[in-house]
Formats: sequence, structure tokens, C-alpha cells
Amino acid sequence: MNALELLGLAPQIIISVAIVFQMLLIAVKRSTVIIQLFTLGSLIIATLTLYITLPALDHQITRLFYLDGFSLGVNLIILSCAITVTVVSGRYLKVSQEVHDEYYLLLMLSTLGATLLTISNHFASVFLGLELLSIALVGLVGYLRQRRHTLEASFKYLILSATASSILLFGMAMLYAYSGEMSFNGLLPDTLDKARQSARILAQAGTVLVLIGIGFKLSLAPLHFWTPDVYQGAPAPVTMLLATVSKVAMFTVLIKFWFFAQHYLDQQLSLIIVGLAFTSMLVGNLLALQQTNIKRLLAFSSIAHMGYLLIVLMVTSQNSMQLAMQSALFYLMAYCLATLILFTFICETSKANTDSDADNWQHWQGLFWQSPLQATAIIFALLSLAGIPLTAGFIGKFYLLTAAVTNQNWWLLASLVIGSGIGLYYYLRIIFVMFMPIKGGETLPKRGVVGQSLLLGLTLALLTFGLLPQLYQFY
Repeated sequence: MNALELLGLAPQIIISVAIVFQMLLIAVKRSTVIIQLFTLGSLIIATLTLYITLPALDHQITRLFYLDGFSLGVNLIILSCAITVTVVSGRYLKVSQEVHDEYYLLLMLSTLGATLLTISNHFASVFLGLELLSIALVGLVGYLRQRRHTLEASFKYLILSATASSILLFGMAMLYAYSGEMSFNGLLPDTLDKARQSARILAQAGTVLVLIGIGFKLSLAPLHFWTPDVYQGAPAPVTMLLATVSKVAMFTVLIKFWFFAQHYLDQQLSLIIVGLAFTSMLVGNLLALQQTNIKRLLAFSSIAHMGYLLIVLMVTSQNSMQLAMQSALFYLMAYCLATLILFTFICETSKANTDSDADNWQHWQGLFWQSPLQATAIIFALLSLAGIPLTAGFIGKFYLLTAAVTNQNWWLLASLVIGSGIGLYYYLRIIFVMFMPIKGGETLPKRGVVGQSLLLGLTLALLTFGLLPQLYQFY
């Protein structure tokens, strides 16, 4: 491995070294505060080292990884989300008398797996990153073992995640049988001999299985049934991690794989993506209408948002591909910012030693009159998810609309408009509740300075990118 390749893997190397030092630190001194500060410092350093990876941009890093502008932008999103989760976890876990060093170790392992997925262009590295991410998340989802719903959510995620990984691995095996290569580049028809090209049925069957495996991780309908239960049962910071880091990493794998796979697919098989997108948009938004639990509502909302993102996969030319990558990157950033704001508030008002989190949005009645700063942050986050102007979510949806019009995907465009209209309704319901009169005797828990500052910073970022979207462009 040469110096350029080492530079390209700098963030992953730093996180890996930090994980080793975490285990040594645990052996020497068990302290929640020390391990949290060490984790936070390591993630900040890994984020800063993204700058030194620039010389390795658009270079193959060994046979397993490829670093491009899209991967760099996604890595920035993932590491920023991991930093936020680390910060809010401190207050959330503080009420417990246990030492939570293993929590931060699992958090770092899941972050490492996610960052590996973002730069992978080889099935071996994809599976390695996926298992690192998934196994760590199983432990995190069931971390608060005294909660009945938490253990149920962890067991459900373990069984279904293992099933999806098996399907994904079988699909990879079929693609290997077709191309004789584990690299995404090996899927291109011009790299294969005629004998292998004639076995295209293997490639198409393998692609369907891979899409099913990835579809589970992204909660695409009808593979979404685990999502609301796991979102609700997991501790609030872990749900934040699931909703951001896990989704972003898996969508990166999907978009890279699809742009190679579409070269050998029949037009009929491309309809799979259209079907998944259409179903996810409508099912996610319609089921969200019935929810009073904010974590379940955001679970169904995430299903719809992943359906919106599938629009960028239906490209028809090389120019469209560049637009698709930039659109996906910006939309992921806007989605994560809004999600982080909402879960930061949930973490600030919840405690790890209770039976459940404070996740009933109907209890937010009068929030604006009790805490204007927190309520304003939530309002902007919800408006961003709805795609209202002046927020980053509006620019993200505008990019998706542009991609749909450019590629003449009129049915998907109509689904996006209808789904966004339904979404606006249930987001506005929450906003209206916050402006209602305060219920007698109900007050919010004492808010921390760190949480308030974090909400303010995330909200400013959401509005800044909504007004100046060119600040987040990697192409």
C-alpha cells in the first residue's frame, strides 16, 4: 500500500486505531466521561482528516475501495452524525449508575463499518462494512436491557438483519458466477467474454437479491415492517444512529452498485426500482398519518424519504448521472440535519433509566411557549422534511424534481408530489400542537446548555444550506 492509498483511508485508519485504544482505555480505567470524550475527540480528528484525503480523490485504493467526491461528501455526513450521537448520548446515559464504555465502543464500530461502505466498490469490502455496522447496531439497539421493548427490538433486528445479509450474500455469489469478479467494475459487459455475457440471467437474478438485501436495510416498502418497532424500541440516540448513519451508508452502496448493474439489466427489471420507490413513498406517508409516537412517525417518514431518493437511480445519460449523484448527496445531508434536530430534542427530554423515551408528540402541546428555541428548531426541521422553502429540504426536493423531469420519470414525479403533500399534513399537525395552550401541570425537563447549543447549530446549518446550497457541492 503506497502513501496515496494511506491518505485515502486516513479517516478509517484513525477510527480503527481509536477502537484499539478504546479497549485499552477500558482495561486501564472504566469511566463513562473519559470514554465519551475520547470517542468524541477521535471522531472529530477523523472528520478533520477528510481534508488530507483530497489528493487521493478519484483514485482506486487497493482493489477494495474507490474514493470519489460522492464518497467524500457522504463520509462527512456520517462522521458529523456520529459526533452528534456521541454528544447527546452523554446526557441521555448520565442518569444511569453503570459505566457505559462498551456503548461508545459499539458506536465507533458501527461508524467504522458505515465509512467503509461509503468507499467500497468491491463485494468483499461491502460485506465487511455491512457486518461491522449491523452487528454493532444489534448490540446498541438492545443496550438498555431493562426495557422490554428494547430487547424485543434488538431480537427482531438481529433475525431480520441476518436474513437480509444472507439474501445479499447469495446475490453477490450469483453476480460472481456471472462475471468472475467481485469488483463492481467487473459487472460491466465490455469487461466480460461472450460466454459470460450469455449467462445474463444469473446477473439479473443476483441483482434482484442484492436489491432485496439493501432494500431491507433502507426500509423500502414492502421490506419495511421491522422499522417502526425497532425505531420505537431502541434507545433514542441509537434510533438517531439508525435513521442517519445506517441509511446514508446503505444508500451509498445502492447508488454505486446500481450505476454499474444497470448496464446489463432489462428494462423490465428496472421497474423494480420504480415499484419500490412508488410503494415506499405512498406506504410510508399514509402509515405516518396514524402515528402519535414521534419515533414511529419518523420511521414511516424515513421509508417515504428513501423512496424519494430512489428517483435519482432512474438516469438515462452520463450527464444525468452527475446530477443524480449531486442530488442524492444534498438530499441525504438535508434529511440527516432535520432528523438530528428532532432526535436531539427527544434525547434531551428522555432518560435511559425510564421504561420508554419521551416520544409522544402530543405531549409537546404548548412547547413553543415553554421553550421557544427548541420549538423553533423542531419547526424548521419538520418544514425541511416537508420541503418548505428557505430550508435545505426544499433544495433537496427541488434537485429530485429536476432529476425526475430530466429523465422524464413522470409517474415518480407525481408520486413525489402526492407523497410530499401527505407528509406536509402530518408535519403541520405536530407544529400546530406546539402552539396550543400549555396543559396545566406539565413542564419540560431541565434543558442542558450543550443540547441547546447543538439544536441551534444544527438549525443554522439547515437554514444556511437552504439559502446557499452551493456550499455543499462535491462535483
